[in-house]
Amino acid sequence: MQKRSLKNYTLRYLVIAILGIIALWAALFYMYIIEEVYDNIDDGLKDTRLRIMREAESDPEILLTRKYDIARFRVTPLPPGDYSRKSHIYNSKMYMPYDDDDEPVRVLQSIFSSKGQEYQLEIYTSTVEEDELLEDLLTALVVLYIALVVSIILINHFILRKAWTPFYRFMEQLRHYKIGGRNRLDPMPATIREFDELYTELSAMIERNETVYLQQKQFIENASHELQTPLAIASNKLELLMNRPDLTEESLVQIDEISRTLQRLKRLNRSLLMLSKIENRQFQPSGDILLNDLIKQALNDLEMLITSKNTEVAFREQGDFIAEINPDLASSLIGNLLKNAIVHNIKGGILDISVSEREVVISNSGETPLNKEQIFERFYKNEQNERSTGLGLAIVKSIIRLYPFLTLEYDYEGMHRFTLRKL
Repeated sequence: MQKRSLKNYTLRYLVIAILGIIALWAALFYMYIIEEVYDNIDDGLKDTRLRIMREAESDPEILLTRKYDIARFRVTPLPPGDYSRKSHIYNSKMYMPYDDDDEPVRVLQSIFSSKGQEYQLEIYTSTVEEDELLEDLLTALVVLYIALVVSIILINHFILRKAWTPFYRFMEQLRHYKIGGRNRLDPMPATIREFDELYTELSAMIERNETVYLQQKQFIENASHELQTPLAIASNKLELLMNRPDLTEESLVQIDEISRTLQRLKRLNRSLLMLSKIENRQFQPSGDILLNDLIKQALNDLEMLITSKNTEVAFREQGDFIAEINPDLASSLIGNLLKNAIVHNIKGGILDISVSEREVVISNSGETPLNKEQIFERFYKNEQNERSTGLGLAIVKSIIRLYPFLTLEYDYEGMHRFTLRKL
């Protein structure tokens, strides 16, 4: 699902909320206005009823008004009976010559007595046209809603964008931040307290990360350097020990196993030193390197390993892959990729290498796919192998990170395939 920015996320729900609030307010406002209008009209009708009843006592001719006229009332005599004196008010429609149409009116109907005769009094008055009032109200509300939304968008665009400027600058600095670079966040003048707190916390977090990272690097580098000498001494002593004539075959086997373990430790130590140098950027500037030649040289260096695994090699050159990269790092990159494809190949498997101007594709036989999320992590191994240190692909990934124009992808379609691509 596509993510939205905080500004647009807030604006969306604010617009929806305003629409709901205005709709509810419009309904309540409409009912209130209609109620007030009818209340005022009803008060006028009741006042007119009292005036007519009083005038009827002094002017009996009023009781002869049988049709609605200019006075807007009529009096109808009723037969003797017991009638309710409660007034009844209701809405109706009446023909209006001015509009030549039936228009809404408010009618008051009441019973009164004059000189022993019961009469029905009906008084009407014009009222507002509710449909026109509702239409005008909706039109006004639509205009108001559009004006509010446009105002919010403009405020959101100009005022909030200015308020969020320090945040976006922090994000831009974090986007270019790389651990180990000893980067620092530039302070941003902000009038918002939360952004000052954000700057303080981010700066403290970066400082902690840099300190821990530096300590780890120094530990790995120092440990690797310190291990070189005792490993070399132990290896030499084992070689001298193996040359003694009084050793039994069982002793020789055990010494050979110890020697292989030491060789693995030496390879692991060299890999850790390589990683440390890569991350410390201790290599000379880059130059244009033809990776085709490096692949041929690496295959020649790994010939004994290829033979021992009985691996069938297919090498196809469809173009020259030239990259501006440090020669030592380029050799390590190609060497680790090829060695990984050979060491983790099946017995009698296939090693297929294809080179073009923009891609180097290295494929090898394999029965199950690797975990894409973990294969480039340090010490990750999907199987135990004495020739593997679990650092080869981690070194490859560290080298790739130094050169943004290079990418490395892994996929599995019957064979493990690593694709080195030049952007």
